[in-house]
Amino acid sequence: MTFQVSRPLIIVAAVAVVAAGAWFAFGKGGSAPQQRGARMDARPVVGVAAHKETFADRIEAIGTLFAKESVTLTAKTQGIIRSIDFEDGQTFRKGDQIAAVDAGAEDAALNVELANQEQQKKELERTMELVRDNHVSQAKVDEQTALLKKAQATVAAARVRSGDRRIIAPFAGIVGTRRISVGALVTPGTIVTTLDDISEVKLDFSIPETFISTLKPGLDIEAIASAYAGEVFKGRVVAVDSRIDPVTRSVAVRAMIPNEDVKLRPGMLMVVQLIKDQRESIMVPEIALVPENDQQFVFTVGPDNVVKRLKVVIGRRRAGAVEITEGLNEGDIVITEGLQDLRAGSKVNLVNAAELRGDVPPGEAQRHPG
Repeated sequence: MTFQVSRPLIIVAAVAVVAAGAWFAFGKGGSAPQQRGARMDARPVVGVAAHKETFADRIEAIGTLFAKESVTLTAKTQGIIRSIDFEDGQTFRKGDQIAAVDAGAEDAALNVELANQEQQKKELERTMELVRDNHVSQAKVDEQTALLKKAQATVAAARVRSGDRRIIAPFAGIVGTRRISVGALVTPGTIVTTLDDISEVKLDFSIPETFISTLKPGLDIEAIASAYAGEVFKGRVVAVDSRIDPVTRSVAVRAMIPNEDVKLRPGMLMVVQLIKDQRESIMVPEIALVPENDQQFVFTVGPDNVVKRLKVVIGRRRAGAVEITEGLNEGDIVITEGLQDLRAGSKVNLVNAAELRGDVPPGEAQRHPG
């Protein structure tokens, strides 16, 4: 028996075969590539580890430097300058002679009084020997003792008059430029030079009275000077004035700054930052914050690359960073880029994960997610 198959039936069968093949090829068989593509479509993000930093509130002011000790050395008596024992800018120890006025007459008078003192001392010794032998009375001893004390007082006065002719360093420091020459006639008050102790320097500045409740000795300060761009000098508050200026409504504050290398000089202007409430705080970049109404949130990434949305409490801010007082732990990975339309529970691709682990140097990981 012979069967004849119509042409339309053959066409229908062919279409069915093609459809079946397409189903296997693009339906069942194509599901795996779609799933792989879904994983590849996880949002790329950049994260930063929350870390602890020393954080403090800062008050900025402008201050002026003064020497730790400073004096203008002047002549005490009238006379001719006999010697100048310093060069400009020389360092002296306490008690060193800096200059001297001619003291010939005073030195001679001192020698006379010293000789008289020695004579009275020997006379007293002889008188006491006579008393032991009962040749003179005790009254004679008392009289001679009084004469010796008088001679000693006269010597002390003569030493002062002779010492007044010498200009002595009252403390260790550096002299300035000299104002006189050898042979010059000086009178009491004539300026010889200056002497400054700048091993430490005083920094005086004023703070508005609104901050007085937080001011106290011991607070740290940081100061900069235009002469040393980029260098920060650190010191400590040593005194807060007991009065508030009624005109400016500010209180004077004094800090001390070590100056071993003698870079800082009296009279310099410095910009000072007073550091108070210093503490260790968790810090994150400011761009990681997601505000909502009056609350702040951040998105974090766990080891499973799943996003969490955490409510945080922020503290003080500084350039590009913010203090987190509650809601985060040190080491949490906070998302800083790729935040748009991000949802909690989403899978993400942390593109700088290797950098955060320390596997690659900073900057080599992808920084800008697509």
